Amino acid sequence: MKYKKIKDLIQYNQYCKRHEQLLQTDFKKDQDEIELLEILIEEYDVRTRKSIYQDLNPVELLRTLLQNANLSQVEFSRQLGVSRQLINDILKYRRNISKELVAKLTAFFSMSQEAFSRAYDLDQKTSQARKKKRQAKAPIENTDRFS
Repeated sequence: MKYKKIKDLIQYNQYCKRHEQLLQTDFKKDQDEIELLEILIEEYDVRTRKSIYQDLNPVELLRTLLQNANLSQVEFSRQLGVSRQLINDILKYRRNISKELVAKLTAFFSMSQEAFSRAYDLDQKTSQARKKKRQAKAPIENTDRFS
């Protein structure tokens, strides 16, 4: 049993094939080898996933993960326990991802918090409209000079 840290996709595929072969044979006899392969395969998965997704902003990352998991916004929001509108607003760059949602996304996708907490720009038209809406709701000061 000579295994090393996985360095490339060819080696990764070889280890996966060997892992599959071992699972189909005498599981108890090969349990140590199976567990070692699982550790090496998982480490490679985490390492490559991090490098693939590190250039994506949190919204692009979320959109990609949902597509890869073949999850609709409705189903995803149900599983996460948040509103569908929240997920929609985030995917359309209308709202930032809150700290609470970062924690939920991190747990759901088994990723680091930094993946979902990086800064990104909101849609300028949407954020300007929200700002105007907030200003309109603010109390109006008495500007009558003659009172």
